[in-house]
Amino acid sequence: MKENCGLFKKRICVTLIVFIFLLAGRVSFGQKHFYMTQKKMYEKFKMANKDFLKGKEYFLKGNYKKAEKELKKCIETMPEHVKAHFYLSHVLYKKEDFQRALEHIEKAKENFEFMADLLAYAYQQYIFQLRGQEDTIDSQISELRDKLSKTTDPDTHRSLEGQITSLESKKGIVRSKLTEPVAPSESIPADYFYFHGNILFRLNKHQ
Repeated sequence: MKENCGLFKKRICVTLIVFIFLLAGRVSFGQKHFYMTQKKMYEKFKMANKDFLKGKEYFLKGNYKKAEKELKKCIETMPEHVKAHFYLSHVLYKKEDFQRALEHIEKAKENFEFMADLLAYAYQQYIFQLRGQEDTIDSQISELRDKLSKTTDPDTHRSLEGQITSLESKKGIVRSKLTEPVAPSESIPADYFYFHGNILFRLNKHQ
């Protein structure tokens, strides 16, 4: 009886271990897939943002025709680009195309949380990159100091000290970036709601 009980417990333990292993594998795969998706989306964002910046510049200069063209190009590349939708809604509002302006301000608000998450991912990758740079610089400084301790040639000594000073300066810049305060996660700005209300008012849908 005791032997059967012990065997039963062993089987349960083995089953639990296998289950935990499989679950961990699924979570790991899911996280990897998530970050791969985020990475692809951010690359798309960087491409689209070039057109957005052109469109924004034209908008601020009052060239709404060119602004509309560039903003539409941005949205074609990345339909979730919040600011492109926001500025395009302003362009369409000025053209008194209130229905399409409404569509774009709504898309801007709908995608705001998604874009905030994407930019948070980008910031995380930026921090990882900075830490990698800091580690590389530390390694280079360590190697140079090791050489410095072994050299007896004055010229080589001065050269190594100069290289170390230069690297320490670079490290200081990296560290200053790492200590910059993290921007708080944004909520939808008030002017999005205000402009949305203006469009609804012009469409006689204001409640």
